[in-house]
Amino acid sequence: MGETFQWGGMDGDDFMEEMENDLRDLSLERSITTGLKTAEEIERLTVDEKLNDVDRALYLLSSGQDVQRISVVRDLAKLIRENQVEGMKQVVPKVREVLHLSCQELQEAATQAFVQIAEDKSIPPQLYAQTFLQTILQNIESRDPDISDSWLSVLLQVIKYLPKEIIKRDILSIAIAKGQLNQSVQSRLASCQIIGKVATRFDSFMIKKDVLPLVTALCQDVDYEVRACMCKELAIVARGLGLEPTQSAILPELVELSNDEESCVRLSALETIVNLLSLLDDETCNHTIIPLVCKYCDNAMQNKDVTLPSIAKQFGRLCHGLSVNLTEEQKIWSLNYYRDLCVFGLHEKPSQEDALLRLPATLMSSEGHDATDENPRIQALYKEEERHRECRHHSAFNMPCMVLFAGAKNFKSELYSSFASLCDDPEEQVRVSLAKGFHEVAKLLGNSVSAIQGEFINFLSDENEEVVSAIISNLPETCEAFSKGLDQGHTKIFGFRKDRNRVLKTENFFAEVIPALLAAEARAAKSRNWRLHSDILDRFSYLTRCLSSEQVYQKFVPVVFNCITSHKPLPVHLAACRTICVFIKHNKKQEQRQELCSRLIEECRNHQSSRYRRLFLDVCVFLIEIFSKSFFNQYFFEKVLELAEDPIPNVRLRCCSLLPLLKSQLKLPKDRQLLQQLDLVVRKLLVMEKDRDVTAAIRQAATDMDKFQVVVESLTTKHYFEEDVLDQKKEDEERLLIQLEVKEKEDNDKETTSTKPERRRTEAKTNERNIGSASTPAKKASRLKAVSASGRKSIPSPTGPPTHTANRASSGQAGKKAATKLARAKKTEAVNGTPTTPPTRIPSKAGKKSPAPELNNNTKPAIRRRADSDGYLAAASRTARAERLKKKESSIPSSTSIPTSSDVRRSSLGNLAHERRSSLKSEQSHKGSTGSLDRKSTSGDVTRRSSGGSIPQPRVTKSPSLRTSGNTTPKVRRAAKP
Repeated sequence: MGETFQWGGMDGDDFMEEMENDLRDLSLERSITTGLKTAEEIERLTVDEKLNDVDRALYLLSSGQDVQRISVVRDLAKLIRENQVEGMKQVVPKVREVLHLSCQELQEAATQAFVQIAEDKSIPPQLYAQTFLQTILQNIESRDPDISDSWLSVLLQVIKYLPKEIIKRDILSIAIAKGQLNQSVQSRLASCQIIGKVATRFDSFMIKKDVLPLVTALCQDVDYEVRACMCKELAIVARGLGLEPTQSAILPELVELSNDEESCVRLSALETIVNLLSLLDDETCNHTIIPLVCKYCDNAMQNKDVTLPSIAKQFGRLCHGLSVNLTEEQKIWSLNYYRDLCVFGLHEKPSQEDALLRLPATLMSSEGHDATDENPRIQALYKEEERHRECRHHSAFNMPCMVLFAGAKNFKSELYSSFASLCDDPEEQVRVSLAKGFHEVAKLLGNSVSAIQGEFINFLSDENEEVVSAIISNLPETCEAFSKGLDQGHTKIFGFRKDRNRVLKTENFFAEVIPALLAAEARAAKSRNWRLHSDILDRFSYLTRCLSSEQVYQKFVPVVFNCITSHKPLPVHLAACRTICVFIKHNKKQEQRQELCSRLIEECRNHQSSRYRRLFLDVCVFLIEIFSKSFFNQYFFEKVLELAEDPIPNVRLRCCSLLPLLKSQLKLPKDRQLLQQLDLVVRKLLVMEKDRDVTAAIRQAATDMDKFQVVVESLTTKHYFEEDVLDQKKEDEERLLIQLEVKEKEDNDKETTSTKPERRRTEAKTNERNIGSASTPAKKASRLKAVSASGRKSIPSPTGPPTHTANRASSGQAGKKAATKLARAKKTEAVNGTPTTPPTRIPSKAGKKSPAPELNNNTKPAIRRRADSDGYLAAASRTARAERLKKKESSIPSSTSIPTSSDVRRSSLGNLAHERRSSLKSEQSHKGSTGSLDRKSTSGDVTRRSSGGSIPQPRVTKSPSLRTSGNTTPKVRRAAKP
C-alpha cells in the first residue's frame, strides 16, 4: 500500500501532470485568434486582380510566399499550354532561378510539373532539352539524397519522350561518367538505372558499342549494391541486344552473379533469369538455365537461407516458363520441391531452448520495452519464423500456376496434399492468399473440381473474417466453375445424353454449400464487420446463375428480407435490397414475383418508420436499373408518387430527387394516365410545399423534368436510342419468363394426360390378366359339362374368331343399342303426337367414319355416296329402284310395302327414304279406294349401323296403330346378315 504507483517507469504525479497538460491543450475554450492572419500578412498575400496569368506568376515567384510559389510551379504546365511564348521566355527562367534555393516541397512540385510538360508535348523536344532537361541533370547532382532521387526519377520518366540524338549526346555521356569506379556508390547506382532506360531506345549495334562495356564493368563492381542494381537491368539490356549477343555477353555475367556471395545479388540474378525466359531459345534453356536453376534452388533449400522466400515467389513463373523444356524427371523434381515449400517450417519442432527464449518475448520488462531488443538470438528466431511464413504464403499464391503446370488430371495425386495443407495452415496470411486464388484453381481443374469441394466449404466456415472475405470476393466465379466442372465430368462420361446422376451431383454440391453460405452470413451479421456483411449479401445476387429459382426463393429470400427489416447499417440495407431486386428479376414463377414485390412494398413503403420509406425510394433506383419500364410502372410507379405527400420532409426531399427519373420511365400513349398523375403531384408540391429544402428540391426537379422528352411509341419509327434498346431487351426477358412458365405448365399437363391412358391400359391389362386367370378353371369345367351332355367333343378354334368378324360383332352390338333407343323415341312420338328432340350424332370410334345425317323427306331423293362406301353403291341403287318400280306396278296395293333384306343391302339411305314415302302414297290411295282403314299409318323407323365399311343393315319396326283391311299385322323382320 505504501509503494508509489508507476506506469511505464513514470511516477503517478508525473503521469497526472502530463495528462493535465494534454487536456489543457485539447481544451475547447482556448483562443483561436492565433490562427488568424495579421493585416500585414494579408496585404503581402494580396495580388492585383488586373494582372494577367504571366504577370501574376512573375510577381508571385519574385516576392510571394512559399505557398504562392508552390502554387505557381504546380500550374506551370497549364501556363505553358495556354501562353507558350511568354511562359517559356519569362516564367521558365524565373522558375529555374528559384529552384536553386527552394525548399523540398517546391522541388517536388517542380518535378511533377516537368514530367507533365513532357507528357503533354506542348513544346518541341529540342526546346525541352535546352531548358528543362538541363535543369533536371543539374539537380541530379544535389547533395540531398532525397532531392537527387526525385530528379533522377524525373529523368527516367522523360527519356521515352526524347529523341535518340539528345539521349546519346546529353544523357548517355552522363551515365558513363557516373558509372566510373572513382564516383560514389550513389552515382554508380544512378548510372545503372539510366543505362536500363537508355537501352530501350537504342538499337543493338549502339548498345553493343557504347553501353555493353559499361554494363560488364558494373556487373563486376566491388560494391554488392551496384552489382545487384546492374543485375536487375540485365534483362532490359539483353532484349535490346538480341539472342546471340545475350548468349555470348550477358549469360556468363548472369551465371557468375547467381553464385555471388551476397544474397541480394543472387536474388536479383533469379529475377533476371525469370524475366529472360521468353527471350532464350530451347537449347539455351536446356543446357544453361535449367541446370542453373536446379542448382540454385537445391543450395537454397539445403542452407535454408534468406533467398527461399524469393524462390517461392518466383517458382511458379519458373515452372511455367520452362514447362516445355523440362523432362519428366525434372517435372517430378519441380513438384517435389514445390511440395516442400508448401510445408516449409510446419514439421520442424523447436528445441526446448528456443521455446524458453520465446517465453520472455511475450512479456514486457519493467522498463517498458520489448525484451527481444536485447537478445539477438530471439530476433533471429522470429525472423526465421517469418521466413517460413513467407515461403508458404508465396507458395499459396503460386498454386494456380502449379495446377496449370501439373495438369488437372494429376492434381489429386501430385498437388492435392499440398493444397489441403495450405488450406489448413495455422497462419491466416497463408489461408487468405490461397482463398484469393481459389476460383482460379477451380477453373483450371475443370471436371476434377469436386476434389476441392470440402476445402471450399471449410473456407466459408473459417473463423477468420479476412479468409471469409477473400473467398466471398470471388464467389460467383467459384460457384460457376463448380457448376460447369460437374456438368463437364458427367457429359464426358455419358455423352450428350442428360443423365440424372449429373443433376444429382450438382444438387448435392449446392446442398452442402448453401448451409455454409448461410452460416457465413449469420456470423457476419453478428459481427461488427458491416463491410463483410454487405459483400456477402451482394454476392448472393449472383447465385441465380447456378441455383434454381425455387432454391433461391426457399433458402435465401427469407434471410435477405430479414436483413432488410432488421436494424442494420445503410450499406447492408442497400446490398440486401439490390439482391432482392435481382431475385425478383430471375424468379421463374409469376406468383412468387408478385408476392416479393408486394412484400417489398409492405416492408418498406408502408413501414411506420421514415427510415424504411426513404429506403424504399433508394430501392426504386435499383428497380429502374434492373427491370424494364413497363414492369416498374405496373408495380411501383404509383407507390413512389404517394410518398410525395409523406408527413416527413426528408422523405419528400428524397422523393423529389426521383421525379425526373420517373418521367424518363414513361411511354406514350400507354402511360398517359401516369404522366398526368406525375404532373399533378409536381404542381401540388410547387403550390403547397412549405419546407424550404423540399421547395428548392421540387423546383430543381421541375426544371430537370422540362428537359426530358417523353418517349412516344410509333409503329413506323425504326430509330431507337441505346436506352430504348436496353429497355426492350429487359422487357423481352420478362416476357420470356412468363412464356416459359406457361410452357412448363402445358408440358406438365401433357405429361399428366399422357400418363393417365397408359395407367388405364396397364390397369386394364392387369385386370384382364387377373380375370382371365381366375375364369380359366370355370371355362374348362363348363366345356367339360357341355361335352358330356352332347356326347361329342367340340374343337375350339386355335386362333379365335377373325378380326373383321369380331369388329363387326362389337359394332353390331353398339348399333343395336342405338337402334333400340331411336325406335323407343319414335314410338313415344307416335303415341303422344309431340315431336321429340332429334338425337345427337354419336361420335364414331377410332378408325371409322361418322354416320351420315338424316335426310329431309320433303326433298327429292338423290343418289348420294355413302361416307363408308366404295362408290359402286350409287349405280347399284339405280338398278334396284327400277326393279322395285316394276314390282309395285304389278303388285296389289293392299298393305304397306316392306323392303326385303336383299333390297336393304343394295340401297342407300336416300333410296330408303324415298321408298318409305312411296309406300305411304300407295297406302293412302288404297284407303281411298276401299275405305277400310280407320286411321293413317306411319312408316316404320329405319336405323342403320356401320360395321367397319360393310353395308348398313337397317332394322324396320311396325307401328302398333297400323291396321289393314285384309291382312293381320305383319311381323317385324330382321334383315339377314350378309
